[in-house]
Amino acid sequence: QIPGAGQGAFSSGCAAQFAGHSSSDFDCGNRYGGCETKDGCARLPEELRDACEWRYRWFLWLRHEGKTNNPFVDFRRVRCPEQLTSISGSVPMDDEAFPPII
Repeated sequence: QIPGAGQGAFSSGCAAQFAGHSSSDFDCGNRYGGCETKDGCARLPEELRDACEWRYRWFLWLRHEGKTNNPFVDFRRVRCPEQLTSISGSVPMDDEAFPPII
């Protein structure tokens, strides 16, 4: 979960972990969706504020009709790195068809 992005059904853990904060501090009182603006991140404990603000920078919050559910990322398959295949001893049969990680 992203700090400040809504706690959903899990609304008791953060307040228990961070004394002095109420459950609503962790999502601006909006359990399903969280803080509507970056300013709401100020309600979170200091340790979580950068992660909350990340949501409004990199995560591109409010990009599509005010909502986003998953990170805005283009995924592509790459060749399995040798660091993994040397441990597993397994290389996909079609691995050469994909670009190496650079």
